[in-house]
Amino acid sequence: MITGNINGIKKIILERLEGLYELTIDNDSVFSHELIGELNDISRVIKKELCVVINRRGKITGISVGKVSSAEIPSLEVSGKKLSGFRVIHTHPTGDSTLSAMDISALVDLKLDAIAAIGVHENLEAVKVNIGFCDAFNNSLTFAELKDLSLEASLQLNFRDKIAYIDSLISGISEAEDEVERAILVGTDSEESLEELAGLAEACNVVPVYRVLQKKNKVHSAYYAGQGKVLEIAHLKQLKNANVVIFDDELSGSQVRNLEEMINCKVIDRTTLILDIFARRAKSKEGILQVELAMLSHKLPRLRDANANLARIKGGVGVKGGVGSRGPGEKKLETDRRHIESRIEEIKNELSKVIEQRAVQKVKRTKNNISRVAIVGYTNAGKSTLRNKLCELSASNIINKEGVLEADMLFATLDTTVRAVTLSDNRKIALSDTVGFISKLPHELVEAFKSTLEEVVEADLLLHVVDAANEEAIKQIQSVNIVLKELNVKDKNTIVVLNKVDKASEENLEQIRAFLKGEKFIEVSAIKEINLQELLHMVGMEIPIKLVEKEFIIPYTEQKLISVLHENSNVINEAYIEEGTHIKAMVQDEIYIRCRDFEVKALS
Repeated sequence: MITGNINGIKKIILERLEGLYELTIDNDSVFSHELIGELNDISRVIKKELCVVINRRGKITGISVGKVSSAEIPSLEVSGKKLSGFRVIHTHPTGDSTLSAMDISALVDLKLDAIAAIGVHENLEAVKVNIGFCDAFNNSLTFAELKDLSLEASLQLNFRDKIAYIDSLISGISEAEDEVERAILVGTDSEESLEELAGLAEACNVVPVYRVLQKKNKVHSAYYAGQGKVLEIAHLKQLKNANVVIFDDELSGSQVRNLEEMINCKVIDRTTLILDIFARRAKSKEGILQVELAMLSHKLPRLRDANANLARIKGGVGVKGGVGSRGPGEKKLETDRRHIESRIEEIKNELSKVIEQRAVQKVKRTKNNISRVAIVGYTNAGKSTLRNKLCELSASNIINKEGVLEADMLFATLDTTVRAVTLSDNRKIALSDTVGFISKLPHELVEAFKSTLEEVVEADLLLHVVDAANEEAIKQIQSVNIVLKELNVKDKNTIVVLNKVDKASEENLEQIRAFLKGEKFIEVSAIKEINLQELLHMVGMEIPIKLVEKEFIIPYTEQKLISVLHENSNVINEAYIEEGTHIKAMVQDEIYIRCRDFEVKALS
């Protein structure tokens, strides 16, 4: 049986192809002289590719006819960790015997014994042959290619011993290696952006094995990158034994589908990668809900481009069921969309309850005249380390509370925590850290994390933490400012905290200082505890609540007010006299109102 593109082919040619099934190929050779002679001659006449599959008994199990540039491999049953036991011989009517990216992809994915490309030529003895074999490198499945062989050299190749050796190699590849995700990173922006993408991949336990940068002004509507570049990526995927390709931008559903068909492996974009990191990092119920909301919001507009079977009918004529089960039917696409929209509404309702709980907490802080300070900044700038160190320095944290995770990775922490920090004048502030920002931060995440980012909106002061040791620090500052502008807080009172100055070069610091000219900034090292007390003092100068010096004599019957003054004011001196406790302190308005009946009036 001949499969594929046989329309228009003369009966006599089809009979010649059918006759190939009678041939038996010696297993010491990849193919026979007679087989190649027939394939070369027929392919030259019909100007189409021919593809033949041979098993290890030397019998031809399938023959297909393709187009000028491609022929579909007849179906194979492939299983197990060893080679499949099939070799594929196909012609290239153009005369070029080079194995294409699709050839190599088929070789490795199907674990073929071999794949041979015959460069068709009018003189059989001038035919060139390229033969690809599976191979193992660094405990990974890859390929090797013998190029531009003559027909005579190809026939002399000891195929049986070659296959036995390859089988022993690939059977030793560990199963654990099969589970490792190895990624090719593709970008059209800059090397720095690809470097950041590599960090995002590593945060997802994905190993970047190669980077492809194609700077271009126009994005290909079907493949994002140009078709030639996509074929190159497909070739690299086999060469580097990659099993996922990550694009450094957002892809449409149709682009993902087209790329996966051409490259023959999983393709994801930057947005999907970031969403996956958030899903791994979220620990609190609120964080998990926010990530799910972002994922569903990202998926909803892409349903139209999802996999096949979206037009599958549910219900309708001929469907078995009880009363009410029949009807015009409903596309799976519509049921999926309605399900997602319903779940989005449920999550929003649950998050609104969280917002109400936070509103109650905010009222309490406002009532106690506690200023709110929010830490913002690019991911991995050192926000969590700074927050933990400031809490350690604070006298209000005598009761040891667990700090947030510190790690040298992107998006190490997602869940917001609020802690009380005592300043040098005994005032308390509520210090909150927020999710890290990043360039090309998915809009869905900004929307989903609005409840978390309300800490930024409601804050009296922002601490914008910058990794001063990063050569891309200025670009990172600009990326954070874009998100702050989206939240309408760009003009909020802000101190820029240049962190990691112990690692930063003077040249880098000078560039950042020049960029921040006219803005309030301080240079610190959270990990080395450099200038942290100065930072707290600077925060005290910027927060809106001011203290006034007052003097009181608190009767011994009202000693609870002494505790209030110690907890919420900066006590200057204290003495015990006959009338009660004589105390001088810097107090807030709220505390002064509670104690003013016992104020010592100045003599006029």
